[in-house]
Amino acid sequence: MTRCVRLIIKNPSEVDREVRAIVASMFPGFEPDRYGRAFADADRLFHGRMEGYHPCDTGYHDWQHTLGVLLASARLLHGVHLVRHDLSPRLVELTLVAALFHDAGYIRREEERIGTGARFTTSHVDRSIDLLEAYADASGWPVADMLDMESMIRSTDPASSPLTVVHANIQAMLAAHVLATADIIAQMADDIYLEKLDLLFDEFVEAGITEFGSRFDLAASTRGFYAYMRTRMENGLSNVIGCMPAHFRARFGVERDVYTEAARRNMNYLGLILDEHGRDYRVRLRRSLSRREAPARIAA
Repeated sequence: MTRCVRLIIKNPSEVDREVRAIVASMFPGFEPDRYGRAFADADRLFHGRMEGYHPCDTGYHDWQHTLGVLLASARLLHGVHLVRHDLSPRLVELTLVAALFHDAGYIRREEERIGTGARFTTSHVDRSIDLLEAYADASGWPVADMLDMESMIRSTDPASSPLTVVHANIQAMLAAHVLATADIIAQMADDIYLEKLDLLFDEFVEAGITEFGSRFDLAASTRGFYAYMRTRMENGLSNVIGCMPAHFRARFGVERDVYTEAARRNMNYLGLILDEHGRDYRVRLRRSLSRREAPARIAA
């Protein structure tokens, strides 16, 4: 028997509905009101409808990326809830809010008129925290909530060790590791991830990051980057990725980590085309960046 699972959902309303359904399955009767307001406000922010900000203009770290991380976070939270039972409704909701704002630092403030938000690549984590702090303060949220969300966003920084992030307690650390894991796996499992590497390269160039001299250099390093991030997820981020199959079993009847399978397919294909075509590997990348989501077909 073969089942279809929509790994990536591009319609914001459908993502929101799925996230709410997952939360309802975890905590019947719980109303994630703050998440609901934050979703609407993040939508406004990314699309230039929030006073004081330009619309998001980074090609890779955009609203679609944020939606992917949000959905992967909800799925991982559900898996952790089923396997470890360690997260409260409060921490689940805060993780979802942090997912919505984890890359908001790429968005330019009104007075920032030069270039695109990509110029803030190396400072976007601090900027995201500052923006979320201002938002939470204006919304009257407790300081403890903001501190937990700050630790969540800091945990997404690939340039820092998870061991350097301070958490209020073990549960808050686990929630932070969920967001950091979702940020990694949602990107690398996307079926147009390889095509989007060009957009990521453009962001690096504008940010003045010189580690990669060409698009080929970035692509050639990606398999090693995935191996490094896999180790980070399994060892540095509490191996919450190991809870993902529990979500897919409960939600879709298949006990599989569909995200990891999709990411490995991407890495295998990247290796194939690099080996066959070298610097001309992009001739085998034919998916459109506007591609509609395609369900993953999984043998149950």
